[in-house]
Amino acid sequence: MKKTYTLGLISLIMLSLFAACQSGEDADESEVKPQEEAVEAEAAETTEPVAVEISEFGEEVGLTLEELSSEVETVFSLEGTIEQADELNDDYLWVTIQKANSIEEINNKLLEHYIPIKDGKFKENLNLHNGEGEFLIKVRLPSNDPAEEDKFYDVANFKVENLDKEIIRDVEYTPYSLQKELTLSDSITGWNQASEMMEIEGTVSDQYEGNVLLAEVEKEGEKNKVTIPIKDGSFKGEIPLYYGKGTHSIQLQLYSDDKEDKEGTFYDAALLYVNNDSNKEFPEITQYGSYLESGMTLETPGWDIETEQDQIEYPIKGRIDKDAPLADTVSHVIVKVRHTNDRKDEATYFIPVKDYEFEGVTHFRFGPGEYEVTVHVPKEEQEKKNEFHFIPALSIKHEVSNIEDKRDILPSRGVESDHPIMIKKAGEITKGLKDDREKAKAIYEFVSKNVEYDVEKFKDDIFHPDDSAITTLDLGSGICQDYTFLTTALLRSIDIESRYVAGYAGGRHAWVEANIDGEWIEMDPTWGAGYVDGDEFHFKYNEDYFDPDPDFLEETHTRQELLY
Repeated sequence: MKKTYTLGLISLIMLSLFAACQSGEDADESEVKPQEEAVEAEAAETTEPVAVEISEFGEEVGLTLEELSSEVETVFSLEGTIEQADELNDDYLWVTIQKANSIEEINNKLLEHYIPIKDGKFKENLNLHNGEGEFLIKVRLPSNDPAEEDKFYDVANFKVENLDKEIIRDVEYTPYSLQKELTLSDSITGWNQASEMMEIEGTVSDQYEGNVLLAEVEKEGEKNKVTIPIKDGSFKGEIPLYYGKGTHSIQLQLYSDDKEDKEGTFYDAALLYVNNDSNKEFPEITQYGSYLESGMTLETPGWDIETEQDQIEYPIKGRIDKDAPLADTVSHVIVKVRHTNDRKDEATYFIPVKDYEFEGVTHFRFGPGEYEVTVHVPKEEQEKKNEFHFIPALSIKHEVSNIEDKRDILPSRGVESDHPIMIKKAGEITKGLKDDREKAKAIYEFVSKNVEYDVEKFKDDIFHPDDSAITTLDLGSGICQDYTFLTTALLRSIDIESRYVAGYAGGRHAWVEANIDGEWIEMDPTWGAGYVDGDEFHFKYNEDYFDPDPDFLEETHTRQELLY
């Protein structure tokens, strides 16, 4: 059985008319007319109270709502008490406000509110968010049945007319945001105006276990995320309005501290909208949790970088905050440059971190098209000494044009073909030679005769991110990858296209492929260097593995992939 309550302010109008100090028959009627007109105007302004239906469940838990006017100017106060609030499964109301028509900028007719219940009472000022017109308000309460943990029941429905044309929208907070006491600064509303960036500022509970706030930015189906650090319960940062002029939605998310959730789970916390008056579009820059945990600040590229690029070189520069939780684990920054048109076209660059700073150059080496540049940091725990694991910290997407495909000639990870030492050494090795085949064979012979196979490194399966052509040339020793790094770097330094081939030859192995006069030939300087007997390596140069017959090489070598 439903009971209908009439809510409103009943005005008692008392009128006293005082005549002048003279007899009634001498009184001038014109003196009382203005007062009569004032009374009539006041009566006209008095609105009808809202008729609210309280459901059976609402009556059962003792819900009482304060009186409401049926006509307001945007803001109305929802206030009341619940006698049996302690028996409810949650300590908040769920309120929805809906208008038949959405505003042009926001295709969202429904707005949700979660209002805390404290000591059996609740009170919240709410906005009728879509301007002038009639709104339907529904109030729901959580069940009082322990078996219905996540269930809510309708307890009250009513309609209110908004007389104000102005759009004043609330931030939509979720129940999770109430648990974590998320509060945004007063300058932030559900409907904001900004140019290029939206500044966000606020606080969370001291009990919040996360150290970041995620902001998911969306416009017309396109989405991107940015992370904002939280320190001592406070946060402040800028959110790029990625997609140019128009309305962006920003969904703020907080880290889940539920032990049953997968690590890295975030829950929706608050929703707001921003109308961007700038046409500038940002590249898709996505920050991950490790970006902040490692204390990374990327100076180049910055937020102002253009989405469209036309230079083959792509500088990377930044620093690490030494006070960040994982700062001391970041020995290197690892950058992957992927040509998204073909997932196999990917180059890796290792940039060392020295005194908490790093700087290097990567390349758009695969020709025109769409690229994704991902900056990684080492994983905190490297479980095996022969492996080097890393996780993404930040990624950027670009559209690149007016460049050549130089995948096989530019320097890359471990292949410092542009280094002065490498250029000088290649010049010495090939001095007097004019034919590319002769130059390639001279380099093959130099590496095979001058690099001693490191048996201990092979047996211990040791890997280090600083392994490279320069290191191999300096040490004069290495394993197959080191022979390959050095050979490839020397070839590229004299403009001979070459590749790092990864595969198997009785185990993991690497060798070289070079473009000689338009024809790709293979060479394995490791197998051309000599042999291992027990724990000792013995130099014994042979030319069998310089441009061998393909069928002969396939008997022992199985190609798996090319590394850039």
